[in-house]
Amino acid sequence: MEQQHSKSRVGQVITVFATFLAFMGIGVVDPILPEIAAQIGASHWQVEMLFTSYLLMMAIMMIPAGILASRFGDKRLMVTGLIIVTIFAALCGLSNNIPQLSIFRAGWGLGNSFFFATAMTLLIALSGEVKQAVGMYEAAIGLGMAGGPLVGGVLGSSSWRLPFIGTSILIFIAFILVLTIVKQPGSSRPRKAAGFKDIIQLYKCKSFTQGALSGMLYYYGFFTVLAYTPLILPISALQIGFVFFGWGLCLAYGSAILAHKLEMKYPPKQVLHISLIIFAVILALLFVTDNTALRIILVMASGLVSGLNNALFTSYVMEVSPYERGITSGGYNFLRWLGAAFAPLLSGVIGHAIAPQAPFLVAAIIAVVAFVIVKVKVKKV
Repeated sequence: MEQQHSKSRVGQVITVFATFLAFMGIGVVDPILPEIAAQIGASHWQVEMLFTSYLLMMAIMMIPAGILASRFGDKRLMVTGLIIVTIFAALCGLSNNIPQLSIFRAGWGLGNSFFFATAMTLLIALSGEVKQAVGMYEAAIGLGMAGGPLVGGVLGSSSWRLPFIGTSILIFIAFILVLTIVKQPGSSRPRKAAGFKDIIQLYKCKSFTQGALSGMLYYYGFFTVLAYTPLILPISALQIGFVFFGWGLCLAYGSAILAHKLEMKYPPKQVLHISLIIFAVILALLFVTDNTALRIILVMASGLVSGLNNALFTSYVMEVSPYERGITSGGYNFLRWLGAAFAPLLSGVIGHAIAPQAPFLVAAIIAVVAFVIVKVKVKKV
């Protein structure tokens, strides 16, 4: 019994490590975007396709990935996702132009959708305690989002190709560890496969759809900060890496600690009313200032508020949804990543066509709309 518990514990650690690496891959390109644009000769909107293709593929595949996981098992789909990421991250490092990079980043997003659809449920099964698993998962997300830009900045200071190659090697190590050590926990009650009909019924729930649509619009602003800001900061790749490392630490504190403290005193929706307005104000300030130091401070502050919003939106949609966690998570993830997918590309286009700081004003307005949507009273049906 003790040996089985020890193996389960090792499986938890490896799954958390793999989660850290998977989320690290989201921001690893952040510091090297200006360098890629300069060396390949791409405009801001073109280089932003590295984010958009990746996030759009994740959004599209999130629901199908959840269905596949329920049919073929979490571990099997997880290792499939990890090897896909390994291959496409390496191909990104060997690319020579934006179309190639965009296609290979989309393949990377496909692999990550398989991983994100399985990591949480596998971790819960391995730990046996939902709260413990969620805590470990949130910690891995926060550290991964912080570590990605730092790794990208350190490696990218030598060559923009190195962050892709380095990530590929690390993900391959995670693939080997998960494949050989993590065991799929046995269960007497197989997980019910969620179908597209379940998702359609979920979207008919007004309170869930309200929260999910507001979250989708908020994520537009979130990824405007993450994906577009590096292009207008006149600092080196290494410095950008450290800026977003600090942003990621604030993000982790906001989601894993601050959000839980506030949720013990107030309903998530009530806190969202305030935190969304604060986020909109930060975006508006990023629009009006051209001072680099102040922009860096605002980026850090946005990380804290974004971490809070990320956790609150998840708690809220889970709370109001009448459906089980897997169906709710799939429906919500599809919409929020869809909002995230369009932010980088549209920000690049708007910044090029109007003014470099204009995307922040657009994101601020969209954040206000997100506030208005979540403020409206609807019946919990």
